[in-house]
Amino acid sequence: MTDVSAQRLPEKWPTEVTSFVGRRKELSQVRQALSSSRLVSLTGVGGVGKTRLASRAAWNMRRAFPDDVWLVELAGLEDEGLVPQAIVSALGIHDQSTRWTAETVAERVADRRLLLVLDNCEHVLHTCALTVAALLERCPKLRILVTSRQALGIAGESILPVSALECPDADSGVRPSALAGYEAIALFSDRAKAVLPDFVLDDRNGRVASGICRRLDGIPLAIELATVSLKVLSPEQVLRRLDDRFSLLTTGNRAAQPRHQTLRALIEWSCDLCSSNEKKLWARTSVFADSFDLDGAEAVCADENLAQADVLGALAGLVDKSILIRDDRGDQARYRLLETIRQYGRDMLRHSGQETPVRQRHRDWCLNLAEQMQQHWFGPNQARWFARLRTEHANIRTALEFCLNEPTGTVAGTRIADALSDYWRVSGLTSEGRRWCDRILQQGTEKDGDRLRLLISASYLALLQSDVPAAATLISEARTLTADHDGDTAALLRVAEALNAALQGDFSNAVKFCEEVIPRLRFSGDLPWFSTALVVLGVSASLHGDSERVTAAYEELLALSREYGESWRCSYALWGLGVEAWRQGQPQRAATLARESHDLQQAFNDHHCTGLCVETLAWVATSENRHDDAAQLFGTAETIRREAGAPLLTFFSHYHDECEQRTRHALGDDQYRRRYAQGADVSLEQAIAYARGKPPRTAPAPRQKPGAGLSRREREIAELVRQGMSNKQIASNLVISQRTAEAHVEHILIKLGFTSRSQIAVWATEHDNTPHAS
Repeated sequence: MTDVSAQRLPEKWPTEVTSFVGRRKELSQVRQALSSSRLVSLTGVGGVGKTRLASRAAWNMRRAFPDDVWLVELAGLEDEGLVPQAIVSALGIHDQSTRWTAETVAERVADRRLLLVLDNCEHVLHTCALTVAALLERCPKLRILVTSRQALGIAGESILPVSALECPDADSGVRPSALAGYEAIALFSDRAKAVLPDFVLDDRNGRVASGICRRLDGIPLAIELATVSLKVLSPEQVLRRLDDRFSLLTTGNRAAQPRHQTLRALIEWSCDLCSSNEKKLWARTSVFADSFDLDGAEAVCADENLAQADVLGALAGLVDKSILIRDDRGDQARYRLLETIRQYGRDMLRHSGQETPVRQRHRDWCLNLAEQMQQHWFGPNQARWFARLRTEHANIRTALEFCLNEPTGTVAGTRIADALSDYWRVSGLTSEGRRWCDRILQQGTEKDGDRLRLLISASYLALLQSDVPAAATLISEARTLTADHDGDTAALLRVAEALNAALQGDFSNAVKFCEEVIPRLRFSGDLPWFSTALVVLGVSASLHGDSERVTAAYEELLALSREYGESWRCSYALWGLGVEAWRQGQPQRAATLARESHDLQQAFNDHHCTGLCVETLAWVATSENRHDDAAQLFGTAETIRREAGAPLLTFFSHYHDECEQRTRHALGDDQYRRRYAQGADVSLEQAIAYARGKPPRTAPAPRQKPGAGLSRREREIAELVRQGMSNKQIASNLVISQRTAEAHVEHILIKLGFTSRSQIAVWATEHDNTPHAS
């Protein structure tokens, strides 16, 4: 997900990382530091190479971490409150039932043995420090590598200052053959060859290269920018121009000048080499949070002083001068600025007096993108729009932050947040969507139809996380506004009220509310909300025991989705019809429908529906007396439910309980536990792969002693069970959801081969299960 880019370290590296030169000593220091300290911070000035060093070190050490190495790039993040969400996204967690905090992230990391790389923390330092401290306290096997211009300043932090690359002294008389032993010269030579393939260090240009690297204080980014000039200048000319420029900036002892002034001077020189249009584009592209494409650059950067027709030429010039880095993703060429270069561009933009209008165009471009997605969402290009919004996620965040800090921005912010209501859900970012909705609503938007829509969308997102109290507050305000809005917008409130009723077990009213609003939505043209109403009706009618209504609702949704070529809601229609077929004694049809639904979800991150499908397949297997398969599917469904969150599945818990009991009775406890564990003791990715027909990994070997397989969190919960706490009390004590507490207790029962909580309590007493600090 590259928004605030959050991603597993890639198999294929970008050019600037694959061409990593030197740093062998520092790489060894990072490895040694991480072997003795759980938190290592690489500090240094911008451009000194902290990110590349951290990335390379992490890549080299990846085999030491069974749960992998994960990278979170925070440079484009402006809202400190989203730091936990960025980490969660990096780890591939899609639990939509949780409002992410440092503590809830720690709960999910638990005993995983992984390395987390937090890159560019300096502008969100406070939240990073709090989050890292919580993670280290609660996650005993976690290691964290940080890059920042300033240390986090927390206990246990090992700080490694990243120095500039080594250069030979002016009077060292080093032979050309030995110059490559200096890392600064090696980098210069490597980059020079990229510009001039025939470049070879010799007596003459070796001395000049040494002078250039010394003049640039061995700063890697500065050296790379300087070598770009070799396309048009000789090394001697580059050195002479550096001397001319730096002599104007240096007074007194040059050695006392901070390195960042050297870097800035070099960037200014690079700027002088740019044309007028290139300078304007450089400054204006600095408003993009991460990467951007040509269409985005033309929409945001063009005006009466930079014609749209000139943007492509200026962009090509900046790429040629290494100001912009080409960053291809899929079949679309994208571009980005290194953070130090972006900051310089932002300064240029601010001094030009054009920052506000450019940021407003960026906001309007994001608004247009969001509303286009909303307009075309229920259609054949749904997956493409989802992928597009995921790519632009960091820019959406930046636009929303700007809306909250601009006097008139809440109108646009309200429209963006509402337009993305389905996107938040499908991308597994319900918590983030709620955060933006909450912040915008607290800002005090106009009491108009846009605010009413956002209140309804926000209440629905809260209900998806089973946060009934928060939803009730939003619904209450929405009701007061509907008095002045008798149109289709006011009718949407009934959908949220229906889901609210269903969550509280009032299925009769849930059905009633849906049937009141569906006729109006059917002809409103608002297909996303109409389809949502049909899903809520289908679920509510099923639990109300009205098979005729269930079938009618899901068949209408299926026909509607297929008519428009839509996939996401179509998958829910297929799943709902599958559940109904199973209830009617048609297991083969139920399995076919569940698998079709599952296949449609592959383009999205809505693992909630995936969990529903796998659970349904487990019921089918039970009905067909395929109890080995059923037990394994129950384990797989539990993994998906635990990792991704699935609040609606609680509606059907009685089906789950009945089928599980039948399967356990048929297999016996020992065989059930083995098959269940084979499905459950896998990662989310492995669980989904198995659900899609790929064989699971081999079942884990038997444990050496009772309880050895319990995680640290499970041992902690076992102790609380010994103390007589209920699941609700455990959830409150550990600041986790009750559903998560229930899942942990169930896992303990399965792993220990027990059938009651009292057995857990006895085991905890016998094994002195009080958790100890690691």
